[in-house]
Amino acid sequence: MTATVAVIIDYQNIHLTAHDCFAPPGTPKHETLIHPLLFAEQVMERRRAALAPQWMARVPDLPPIGELAHVAVYRGAPANRHDSIAYSRAQAQRSEWTRDRRVKVTYRTLRYQWDSTVGDWNKQEKGVDVLTALDAYRKAVQGTYDVVILASHDTDLIPVLETYDTDRNESSGRLETTGWQGCKRLKARGVTTWDTRLDAKAFVRSRDRRNYT
Repeated sequence: MTATVAVIIDYQNIHLTAHDCFAPPGTPKHETLIHPLLFAEQVMERRRAALAPQWMARVPDLPPIGELAHVAVYRGAPANRHDSIAYSRAQAQRSEWTRDRRVKVTYRTLRYQWDSTVGDWNKQEKGVDVLTALDAYRKAVQGTYDVVILASHDTDLIPVLETYDTDRNESSGRLETTGWQGCKRLKARGVTTWDTRLDAKAFVRSRDRRNYT
């Protein structure tokens, strides 16, 4: 039976890190949106390319190559009452991304605080990293999928790798990481984790070029 693979995406972290690493100076952030399914497919392609020769060489204890079965996206979303245009755009993006049934997008409303010095609302993403971490941990430990790949550069998520390594059992899946080449990697001390890096070409192939305005 073919192994199943899930990719769990900390969306804003992956999006903004790619923008900072690969976008030409002055490029608006909304022009470097990442399409979750295209991103996950790039992860699978690069992962397969790295694993295949090692499987041929019969390197022991390798993770299975597998097929993409699930993509989970966690992202902060604008509140309709504060920014109806951005809210509608976010809903349109979710509708587009979930056309493939393997993709599930979970939004958590941004936290707004009024800043009287600039006369506008400050927006902040809250709790998205926790949701991402919990989902990756549960799916990996419970063995929901044979391989769970956590996509983030947020070092606050490193405890997920540590806790998984402590709690895993014979029925658990493997927990791996992925992110952009040249950027910070999630790595727990004393824990061996397969990691897949994506380069600028993968970024280009992962972009969502649809106009949501």
